Amino acid sequence: GRGGRFELRDVPNDEPGMTPLEIWCNESQERYVLAVEPDQLARFESICERERCPYAVVGEATEAHHLAVTDRQFSNDPVDLPMSVLFGKPPKMNRQASRRPPVSDDFDASAASLPESLERVLTFPAVGSKSFLITIGDRSVTGMVSRDQMVGPWQVPVADCAVTTASLDTHLGEAMAMGERTPLALLDGPASGRMAVVEAITNILAAPIESMSDIKLSANWMCAAGYEGDDAILYDTVAAVGRDFCPALGITIPVGKDSMSMRTVWQEEGEDRAVTAPVSLIVS
Repeated sequence: GRGGRFELRDVPNDEPGMTPLEIWCNESQERYVLAVEPDQLARFESICERERCPYAVVGEATEAHHLAVTDRQFSNDPVDLPMSVLFGKPPKMNRQASRRPPVSDDFDASAASLPESLERVLTFPAVGSKSFLITIGDRSVTGMVSRDQMVGPWQVPVADCAVTTASLDTHLGEAMAMGERTPLALLDGPASGRMAVVEAITNILAAPIESMSDIKLSANWMCAAGYEGDDAILYDTVAAVGRDFCPALGITIPVGKDSMSMRTVWQEEGEDRAVTAPVSLIVS
């Protein structure tokens, strides 16, 4: 482990009215914090200048397990504490989960009319057009976008995968694809996870992938933690995908994230209402 020493005013900031707390704790999702070896700093700076990417050296790692944040504007130390306060021995989380009977897959087509069925299917996000999310932004930023979402003379957003080039003078690059089968989790959580992985793989096969092991996955897990049976479904799905399925395919999942609050409750006209999302795995 390491500690760190930072200067608060070295953090790029266009809002001078922010307090030290706001500067240090705000969630700047467009920023990356990177650790760079001192002897590689000049090389890193040259890359940033070439790519016209703003950067700032805000601090350094220390051998001492201590976090210090100085503020030259007020000549004080907003943060001065041992790392054990942050990463000491937090209590282990114990979660008890119970399983619920699977939802029946019996389907009675007479329960809905054809117009209603069409409307429900075509307005389902996984089926309907996502062009409203695509056309709000520039799809050719950097000039290295080889395959965007829009395909053909009518520019229909049906591309299987995205392809970008590594630079302006090469035929090498990156391919990106996604997969999700959330509705299947209502019937079989592990099956929905495996199907999401397979969909991402079959989509990316539109690009010349030489080896299955070249594919790296990012897994976005979503669940209404604590909701009846969902914790067990999440456990089974993670085990099926991360322990069994992907190792068998020779594919790794080096990164991912989770959203464990996929449930909202409210009161309306004196009645309790709730919307709960099924266990979801979004693979990219």
